[in-house]
Amino acid sequence: MNEEIRRAMAPTNEEIAAMALISNSVIARELLGAGIGRALDIGCGEGKFTRALTAFAPHVSGVDVKANKIEMALAAAEREGLSVDFRTASGEDLPYESGFFDAVIFSNSLHHMPTPAVALREALRVLRPGGFLYVMEPVPAGNYFEATKFVNDETLVRTEAYVELTKLEGAEPVREIIYRAERMFSGFEEWRSDQLDRDIRRKALFDARPKEVQEKFETSAVRRDGKLVFNQVFRVNLLRKTAG
Repeated sequence: MNEEIRRAMAPTNEEIAAMALISNSVIARELLGAGIGRALDIGCGEGKFTRALTAFAPHVSGVDVKANKIEMALAAAEREGLSVDFRTASGEDLPYESGFFDAVIFSNSLHHMPTPAVALREALRVLRPGGFLYVMEPVPAGNYFEATKFVNDETLVRTEAYVELTKLEGAEPVREIIYRAERMFSGFEEWRSDQLDRDIRRKALFDARPKEVQEKFETSAVRRDGKLVFNQVFRVNLLRKTAG
């Protein structure tokens, strides 16, 4: 692993401690907030981050391959009085015409794509020349990763997704930021339910070593106001689509 990939994928504890503590939505506003008309969030899940994009982008769309997640996203947008074009679709086969968006975003989703290289090319297809590709990915480092890796160790797929991003043709790098964002849980059971909702196959991992998984999760946390608090490390890569 070369030093560039090492810093992006495996920062040291000292490097993590020096990172800014900030929210994902604040970083997105900072990097994308000016001049974005149409934005697409690929792999949007229940749409929390997608809905945050409406604070600075007038036309926001979100796609996810899971129909039940899109139903939840639509319901949440309706409750909040937001207009978002949520659709059930694969990130590798987007239901939009070429050059339609000013910004295309993977929010914690590129490493979940069956073939990241295909998803990246499809993202560029629907992005206008000069538009921005915004890739936000969790980094397999820090206390949240250590607390949860018994049931969600995605080191390999996250590394593979990052390598594909570095090889992407048709877009030029603009900026890379690595930062910390807080994750809070009322207790172990809240986190366990969240993990099973994301992937029911993780139940076997919980069942195989229940005491060890719970102890690792709880002892890795900082306790604050009755909550278990973690710092999750994220990396954002901002690229601009080149002409032609």
